[in-house]
Amino acid sequence: MSNRPLAVVTGASDGMGKEFARELAAMGNDLLLTARRGYVLDSLKKELEAAYGISVETMPMDLSELENIRMLEEKIESSDRLLWLVNCAGFGAGEGVFPDVSADVETRMLLLHNVAPMRLCRAALIPMKINGRGFIINVASVAGFLASRGAVDYSATKAFLITFSRALQCDCAGTDVHVQAFCPGFVRTGFHDSETMKNSPLKDQVPGFMWDSAPRVVKKSIRAVQKRHFRRVVFIPTLFYRLITRIMSGRLLAPVRILLTGGQTR
Repeated sequence: MSNRPLAVVTGASDGMGKEFARELAAMGNDLLLTARRGYVLDSLKKELEAAYGISVETMPMDLSELENIRMLEEKIESSDRLLWLVNCAGFGAGEGVFPDVSADVETRMLLLHNVAPMRLCRAALIPMKINGRGFIINVASVAGFLASRGAVDYSATKAFLITFSRALQCDCAGTDVHVQAFCPGFVRTGFHDSETMKNSPLKDQVPGFMWDSAPRVVKKSIRAVQKRHFRRVVFIPTLFYRLITRIMSGRLLAPVRILLTGGQTR
């Protein structure tokens, strides 16, 4: 039986989820990884066990289904070695504007982005508070600070994660459990190539300087949540996006923002 700490990462088959798995494995944690594509998880399991001598368990599942969420939270709640929880599973829906969207797809997004992290965080805090230590990273986005055309529920779910994480840290006061709402901007992953984003023009419209790499931002996230001093719950990994969120969320600049985007951003 391993005595290494355990890290749980959802959405671990690609992009930032995969990078979180690699970084946490390199730090000596055993892993419990979930994603929909089991064959990708199996490949990652072999890679990480061979490279770092740790143990990796995989649970292929879709966390937009409540029964799967319940199954994973039971597993998390019963783990006495749990040290890390990274809620990274998510998707975008670049299919149109309300009401010309699929209500079923939007509902799946709310379940995956909000219901699953809420329930998994609750489950994780049970062993973390018993052990007196833990780290929770909820992968949000700078989109959580904005309201723009064609991203109604994506922006709203990320805004929920930001506020939820801040409030969750209040509930962890007096413990050594630390919560982070990780808010990157555009990151080069398979996110914009997914089935639900195939009609989105963002990948071609966003200039190169606005993109970051998954390994770079993930390393920054992990370092930030482990800081002993001046630790922030809401963490934006790059200065450019910190400035953007300040400008775009400022009330005084709202008229300019609306004018420049033709009313597509509020």
